Amino acid sequence: GIFDGDLLIIDRSITPRHDQVVVAILDGEFTLKRLYKKDGEIALLPENPNYSPIQIKDGASFEVWGVAVHCIHK
Repeated sequence: GIFDGDLLIIDRSITPRHDQVVVAILDGEFTLKRLYKKDGEIALLPENPNYSPIQIKDGASFEVWGVAVHCIHK
């Protein structure tokens, strides 16, 4: 798990794939979520059950900025 205060190493050279944890920019804001990318559908899935998945609609301002490759716990 990734906890508040942890340090993440993000690799911007990796092509993001389904089920990877990514840093994404959605409507100008950064977010860290698990990428769902199947059958033409794209969504950002939170690990925290208190939050809902975010469906990426056509025309949305969306970019995967990088892929999380390592987590250093505080």
